[in-house]
Amino acid sequence: MNTTPQLSANPPVRDTTTPREIVVDNPHWKDKANQKLSILVPSYKDDPEALLASLSKCKNVEDIEFILYDDGGGDRTLIEKISAHAAEASFPVRIISAQHNIGRAGARNRLLNYARCKWVLLLDADMLPDNEDFLTNYIQEISVHPDPKLIVGGFSLKQASTAPEYALHRWQAEKSECMSSKLRNTEPGRYVFTSNVLAHADLFEEVPFDETFSGWGWEDVDWGLRIAKTYLVLHIDNTATHLGLDTDRDLMKKYGKSGANFKKAIEKHPDALKSTSLYKVANKLAPIPFKPVIKSITGSIATAHFFPIKVRGLALKLWRATIYAEALHD
Repeated sequence: MNTTPQLSANPPVRDTTTPREIVVDNPHWKDKANQKLSILVPSYKDDPEALLASLSKCKNVEDIEFILYDDGGGDRTLIEKISAHAAEASFPVRIISAQHNIGRAGARNRLLNYARCKWVLLLDADMLPDNEDFLTNYIQEISVHPDPKLIVGGFSLKQASTAPEYALHRWQAEKSECMSSKLRNTEPGRYVFTSNVLAHADLFEEVPFDETFSGWGWEDVDWGLRIAKTYLVLHIDNTATHLGLDTDRDLMKKYGKSGANFKKAIEKHPDALKSTSLYKVANKLAPIPFKPVIKSITGSIATAHFFPIKVRGLALKLWRATIYAEALHD
């Protein structure tokens, strides 16, 4: 790792004007005092009501500002509902509504333009802090380690639905995403899930998200691996729950569209990603001519609820590897 860049005295001044965005502030936005964290939330047709309510109950809530970027969702009723919730919040809230969808990477980069604090916390709209010390834990990390770095809090399903229709996604998340900080710190750049990460604003300025990743997936892995080349990536156990589990159909729809991003990530980070089991399986499948047959069979097993969840989960893994094999072969 290279020498850690020096902390700037103030966050950089950013251009926050664009004719394609509408900005709505709650009454507290103009009263900014000494907030320590800008919470940045990209959203596409998601309602952050539960997140706002949960943050309101956290200790040190007076130290935050909350900024939501509606990425071209186009639902005016939802925006009005969010604005009403924001008006009741005890902390500064800004809502940016974009006319056009620019993707997850672009939305996160735009959020940085609006942040007023030196440290920013990226959360997804369907995340929920797991304890009332959630903000306090991050603020303490800042005081102990003030130099620019990336701090990853982790991911859980403690408060997520246990309904049968989400069982497949739940199994997949438990196996692949809900990991302890000890395990994540073995490969810190690879295990950066941007649904719950804290970083200094200078870091985002130097290493923005790559907006050539379009659609769903892998832009956060790419970003984490690029960050780790210059900055310290520290994993801690300060989890938030992912409430937005997907049904089988929605989960596989996302995976089905992520092949091009997987290929791009492999091309950019071969040393880090070619050692993964997902790549190894996909690479072995790539030259096989009957991939559509494998994909059809494994997809059917993954969505058949009479199979044990472990069998369905393993079928999902092979189905996803086949999707990526097609991307590698094309």
